[in-house]
Amino acid sequence: MHPPKPWSKTIEPTSYEQIYRFVEQALDECSNLIDHAEADYYQGSVTSINQSTNRPLSVVALQAWSQPLNQLREARLLHDIRNGKAIRELLSDASIGALYGPVTDEGVALMKRVLDKTTEQLYATIPMLINKIADSMNLMEQYFLSFYEIEHIQDIIQNKRKEKLPDDYLETAYTYEKSRWLHIFDVNKSLKNLREMPQRTEDTKGIALSALSKESQELASRTDCTSLSYLFALPECYYEGRRTLHSLRTWLDEDAKYNDFIQTSLKLLEEKYVEAKKAFEIHKSQLSQVEHRAESFRSQLKKLENENAINEKKYDEFETRLNIKEREYISKRLTHEVYEEQLQKLLKQSHDEQDSIGHNLAVGRFQQDIKQLSRELPKLKSQVEAFQTRINLFQKRKDELIEMRIESKKLDKEIQVVLEDKILKENYFNRIQHCRDIMRDIYKCRKTNDLPQKIFYDLPVHNKHSGENEEDELSKAFRLISKSIGRDWNRLYWQLPFYPTRGQEELSKDIKHVDEKYQRGDVFQDQAMEALNKWRRFHTRAKVDDLIHGLEQIRRFDILQLIERRIIKPKHLLNMDQQEIDPRKNEIDNLNRKLNRLFDKMRSGIITSRETYVYSTIGLDPLRSSTKSACVNGTNRIRPVRSISTDLEIYANDHKNQE
Repeated sequence: MHPPKPWSKTIEPTSYEQIYRFVEQALDECSNLIDHAEADYYQGSVTSINQSTNRPLSVVALQAWSQPLNQLREARLLHDIRNGKAIRELLSDASIGALYGPVTDEGVALMKRVLDKTTEQLYATIPMLINKIADSMNLMEQYFLSFYEIEHIQDIIQNKRKEKLPDDYLETAYTYEKSRWLHIFDVNKSLKNLREMPQRTEDTKGIALSALSKESQELASRTDCTSLSYLFALPECYYEGRRTLHSLRTWLDEDAKYNDFIQTSLKLLEEKYVEAKKAFEIHKSQLSQVEHRAESFRSQLKKLENENAINEKKYDEFETRLNIKEREYISKRLTHEVYEEQLQKLLKQSHDEQDSIGHNLAVGRFQQDIKQLSRELPKLKSQVEAFQTRINLFQKRKDELIEMRIESKKLDKEIQVVLEDKILKENYFNRIQHCRDIMRDIYKCRKTNDLPQKIFYDLPVHNKHSGENEEDELSKAFRLISKSIGRDWNRLYWQLPFYPTRGQEELSKDIKHVDEKYQRGDVFQDQAMEALNKWRRFHTRAKVDDLIHGLEQIRRFDILQLIERRIIKPKHLLNMDQQEIDPRKNEIDNLNRKLNRLFDKMRSGIITSRETYVYSTIGLDPLRSSTKSACVNGTNRIRPVRSISTDLEIYANDHKNQE
């Protein structure tokens, strides 16, 4: 097992682990640089700090510096020492004895050393640290991508625009992208402070302790150096540098875990997608059933409405007739009762009265009328009952119609409720599907094996979406070539074109990398497939014709025959099948060419007389002039296009007539 080779930014990375190790090593170097610069400033070493005392070296050193430096400041009658100019004037006065109080040589030497070390580190060590941190950040910004875009993210980071929270299921990608920009913003802010520190130490206003970080202010208060602001120029740089390194290390850890978080979120979304799709299908089916039931019910209701419209007219008619029949029935029944009473009275009269002729005639007439009424009353009663039955039926149908209308309203409400539920489920399903597609695209981009190489060569990170054809011509050609080419794969790789262009040294490194990567199994096939895929990544205009040209250069005609037989020929046949073949296509093309030549001659003035032309396979020939038929409204008249054989016959006959 070979140890992993060190990676440099100038060569192609093979994996993200390699980039992680490089960034971590670069950050460790920056941390060591800060530690050694701090130890040098405070006159100690990193090892002695841990062994001598539990207190930080900065506290120990500044407490020791406080008394002599404050004594020197008071001797110059300075309220605060903020810039290098004040220190240089103080040292100049001390050298000529122009101070207002006693000072020690130790204090003067210490002040001179602080000035020298501050100037040295601000113009040598700190710029080196800035460059290292900036390089690391640029590298991380280049390779550590979230593949999720937040609109106006820079304005959001700087609180210039209100943050618009994303969907809960996209929180992982959103959080990382926002954190990524926060790290970049914080690092740039710290680097800006580091770059401005040399100028601040020489400005007239100098360094104000209140403008420094909280850590520097606490350190000044703890060591009684609040009137010696200049001493904290370098400690402020150390704090800024360590804060920057902490931000970059946090970013490094977040990027290393990002893939796992995306995978977990995607797994959850896949489960949610299945549940949401199932719920959506159920509500969709329920809506379909309710709508079908409502449609059937509406059809019945419509029939009943039409029937009721007819029945309304009949109802009025039957009600009128019923009233007439009822009145007639009541009238005749009352007449019948009156007649019976009269008949009974006549029958109860005296015997003498009964023997009279008038009496007998009256009794006979009453009996006859009663008999007639007795026959008519049952008929009238049956008619009244029949009319009443029909009217009751109409009323019943009307009541049914009212009930169906109420039921129809209930169905409409049910449809509305089910429709609302279906819309909610559909929106939720679309939301889950949208989030899943975004997270799936992010995961595919992040898990692409050649992502570091694509970023290194500034190639587009292509991600196949659903519906794209994975069995394209190049993939088929790659499989055919890798199975048959054997050890000639490296010769083919040398002959393939690259855009952007790759040099000989880069091609050699590619081949060496493929050689070292595969040591077991079907080595040549795996190596050939790896090399071809690498060529496809680096050559942005890859196509089958480039492979054919390369195979011709290495004289592998056997593989060319395979490609011709299995890829190119089926494609040609498919294209032929898709075309509509016109049996007269060649004839029409020839006639069109001859027409174009004719029009060219007419435009150029070669043809001046109005002549009738005929077209044939022999060519374009003039026939005899025909003034009447040749000119219609001042334009040349051309015979309709006929078949070739017909044109030949006309051509021959016309020439005979001319002779």
